[in-house]
Amino acid sequence: MEHRELEKLSLPQLADRLQDLDGRRTPVGWVPDDAVERQAIERCILAQVAAEQPGVGALRCDLEIGLRSKEQAVSARVRALGPGGVVIDAPGRWIVGTHVEMRVDSDTDEQGLRVRGVIREIGAGTLRVSVGEQPSEGHERRLRRFVLDLLRHRMDS
Repeated sequence: MEHRELEKLSLPQLADRLQDLDGRRTPVGWVPDDAVERQAIERCILAQVAAEQPGVGALRCDLEIGLRSKEQAVSARVRALGPGGVVIDAPGRWIVGTHVEMRVDSDTDEQGLRVRGVIREIGAGTLRVSVGEQPSEGHERRLRRFVLDLLRHRMDS
């Protein structure tokens, strides 16, 4: 599938396409065309998550994370991944504009995965946190892993 065609797909459609590709992975890895398409899909997913795009759709998920600001640290749950960031169920008192760090424990990484974000909206027990605003290459890699971990968790459910 060409990159232009991928850009027209919604976030759920991209996640489904990524799942299809993961199902075709061989013990050696992906065939070259699938590897190229997988990278293009990952880039499109990250672009949608980091951008405000009305009507693109959100993916439901349920993943425990640690959520921390300068003032507090709590255990929380990511409930949806969508355009502009993630929706989190989080106890505590939060303020729009607060910078937070989200941490996902990982079996492969002792320190887990840490991604920074900013609280953009507060609802009844939920926070909408935008991600991907840091321009550093390291943060982009961590964001990519975070988003892909959320997608894999959704696919495993």
